[in-house]
Amino acid sequence: MKKNNKKGFVLAETIAVSVIVMTSLVIIYTQFTYLSKSYSRTFTYNSVNNLYLTNNIKEFINNDGLNNLITGLNDKNYIDITSCSTEYFTEYIYCETLMDNLGVKQVIFTKANLDDLKTNMDGLSEKMKQFINYINYKNTNNYRIIVEFDDESYATLLVG
Repeated sequence: MKKNNKKGFVLAETIAVSVIVMTSLVIIYTQFTYLSKSYSRTFTYNSVNNLYLTNNIKEFINNDGLNNLITGLNDKNYIDITSCSTEYFTEYIYCETLMDNLGVKQVIFTKANLDDLKTNMDGLSEKMKQFINYINYKNTNNYRIIVEFDDESYATLLVG
């Protein structure tokens, strides 16, 4: 006797193929979103251009106000040096011109070890906080500048 009722097998086969296709689409989607985030991050975090601009600020700090900044940082997590305060810099007019020409929105001076800064980031924008959490660092006794540019891109370099 021959069976003509094979509807159950077709349904099971359809479900199996659907599961395989859906799993493949989910894997492709997760990989694509990861690549998209990484691609976006390369243009906003530590791009070559921003590192070059940040190096100009670093050189200025090394030549003018590094000792004053280190002294001022003793009881703080960070110092916002965007305003080029005369408390830290003797060449404050050059500093202001440098910040304007580089398109700097905010510059902070902090310790290279970001553990203290990560516990208290009051006064910083949410995107700046995200960048600080992104920074990989090793325990070191140096100092660091973190720069936010007007186009909402970021860079960081060790100082000292």
